[in-house]
Amino acid sequence: MFSDQELVKMTLKGNKNSFDDIVLRYSTKVYSLILRMLRDPMLAEDLTQDTFLRAYRSLDKYNPAYPFGNWILKIASNLCIDNIRKSKKVAFSDSDTELSLLTQNVFADPQEALLDKETSRELTQALTVLPAKYRLVILLRYLEGLKYEEIATVLEEPLGTIKTKLHRARWLLKDYLFNKKEGEFGE
Repeated sequence: MFSDQELVKMTLKGNKNSFDDIVLRYSTKVYSLILRMLRDPMLAEDLTQDTFLRAYRSLDKYNPAYPFGNWILKIASNLCIDNIRKSKKVAFSDSDTELSLLTQNVFADPQEALLDKETSRELTQALTVLPAKYRLVILLRYLEGLKYEEIATVLEEPLGTIKTKLHRARWLLKDYLFNKKEGEFGE
């Protein structure tokens, strides 16, 4: 199995199958991030394709000293932010694509499973009304598992700014969940 950097080199030398391997390796992660940001499966599919198209066209600009996964997530994040700016709102649905942050464990007790599903629904609702700049750092940190430094690299922001955004996002989520505020955050 080739490393990301080797696949990039092979692609730049004309081996298009190498880029197919990159797409297979990262498409789920990219799609997942975009879907969680925009909550529209069709749009997420389109922007996932756009992400890989942009990555392919800019592959010669990729710096192999940095993780490829962070670079591709940066492209996806930028596309999401651009889309949000253009639409000025994010469409959310209560479809089967519901975010399941807390339902990753299987419970033997049906009552626990029901409570977990309700908690997940509340958290999903809180994330949907969280301002995009905070939602993105929460998703990158807790769902993609990126370290603070990696998030700073992906978003091209200072580490202190990322820490502040994460702190603020957690505070807003806590405030929303514990006070059961209706509507949007007071941001």
